Amino acid sequence: MIDSDAVRARAARHRSLALRVAEAHVAIGDTRLCAFVSGSTVEELVDERSDVDMSVVLAGLPALERLQQACRDAGSAGWEWTAGDAAEGSFVVSFKLDGVEVQIGYSTHDALQEHLDELLVRHNPDTPLHKLAEGILKAEPLIDGTTLERCQQQLQAFPEPLRRAMVEHALKTPLPWRAISQIIHRDTVLWCRDLQVDACYRLLLALCGLNRRYHTRFQVKRVHKLAAGLTMAPPRLADRLDALLQAPPREAFDALHALEGEVLALVAAGLPDIDLALQHQRRALYVPS
Repeated sequence: MIDSDAVRARAARHRSLALRVAEAHVAIGDTRLCAFVSGSTVEELVDERSDVDMSVVLAGLPALERLQQACRDAGSAGWEWTAGDAAEGSFVVSFKLDGVEVQIGYSTHDALQEHLDELLVRHNPDTPLHKLAEGILKAEPLIDGTTLERCQQQLQAFPEPLRRAMVEHALKTPLPWRAISQIIHRDTVLWCRDLQVDACYRLLLALCGLNRRYHTRFQVKRVHKLAAGLTMAPPRLADRLDALLQAPPREAFDALHALEGEVLALVAAGLPDIDLALQHQRRALYVPS
């Protein structure tokens, strides 16, 4: 049983650490400094393995030494790893603070807006930036709530072209049902599971697009919570995905065939102008046991 009081206490501690880190960046002197915390901290799902997921946005990125010093001023012994390129206006760092891992996504205001435009203007259906969008929508401000609120308002207006692009991208490569009906008899457990995992990712993407939810297959966590938030979805979606991915190949493909059919029916109802003829032609080539 989850100890709710312990979870809330951990979340409060993580908020306190995030605020300490944010305030340590004030000395940089950037008048447009914005900081916010997201992830498990704001959802109060913190356990002993959770990190602090936060963002620091500035008018311009200063020399890396100044950012490192801000983290040291907060109590860090130094960055443990970095990802991305500061020269492009955004990157991520990680360090330990009082025994807790803290990850900061640094970016300029211009780079952050460019990331949002990739979704809201260019309607990219398949990019890890969807994870950024998810995080911003749930985020809580630490410094300069106005900037965060403006970003959240932009993201709340989920573009219809992005919705359609996500569904079409997810369904553009139909499952090779004819080949599947053959390979299940050829000692191909790894190949079968690879097809099943990819199909599950694609069905989730289609459903998230249909439900106007930002989503990426990058580091998918808490699938049951995600599925529970989808209004248009097959019943018991997460439980069925779990069972499918643990079943023997034939049983798993039978379950996947049924689940795919339900998702296609939902797409046909929600976006009736999307052509699903090819998907149904391929599906007809597989006969469930």
